Amino acid sequence: MQQQYLETGEEAPRGIPRCRLEVATLLERRTHTAGIGWRLSRERRPGPVRALTRRRAGTLLSCEIAAVRRGLDEAARAKCGFLLVCIPDPRAVSLLRGDRPSRFPRAEAGAARLRPLLDRLGTVRFESEFTPDAELRHAVGEALDAGLHAAAEQAEHRVWVMERIVERAKGVTLERRGSSWVANGRYRVQLDPMRCECPAWTARWATAPIAARRAQRLPCKHLVALALHEGITVPADLAQMARRAPP
Repeated sequence: MQQQYLETGEEAPRGIPRCRLEVATLLERRTHTAGIGWRLSRERRPGPVRALTRRRAGTLLSCEIAAVRRGLDEAARAKCGFLLVCIPDPRAVSLLRGDRPSRFPRAEAGAARLRPLLDRLGTVRFESEFTPDAELRHAVGEALDAGLHAAAEQAEHRVWVMERIVERAKGVTLERRGSSWVANGRYRVQLDPMRCECPAWTARWATAPIAARRAQRLPCKHLVALALHEGITVPADLAQMARRAPP
């Protein structure tokens, strides 16, 4: 089917399955690590949030194109007849439309590979002004955190990653519930002994040998947030606490 790019505000014809694809990305340029995510909703019913870590990520624009590619694959399987694609960066929209050349050849090449898939989807509308999905943004942040912890295994990145975790910890909210602390309304966290329920602290090291944990594990942003709350502010002290944490 010949694709049609509709203007903002135009509605889908009656009887055509309507889908909304929203993408979100976060990139740390120092380590070329990113979290990318997407969510496909069908007929106003939110679908599952998908997110993954991307290493050697390049530019934020190429990360957005990569997230769109995975979302479009899902939309094709769902047989969406009308698709609204929500992308934060309007430059990504221009690349997908083929409107103009870009100074980002990697992103442009990725967008060019997606146009045949867009043709098969049917009617497509793009939007870059929208309210981001909170659950999607959270999942992308978790994917980025997991990537940063992996990057910290390289000695040249370790100090910088610890500093970046401290910065990200400043956005964490802490709430006292009984005798426990809860970070971001989701994860129970404590300092003595060091524990957190988030994937960056648990899943990342679940199968690693104890020696590797002692040598390489850094605290997650939720643990750092609690440590900062308790007055522990030196990154080296935080890293040492993580190495002493129980398996």
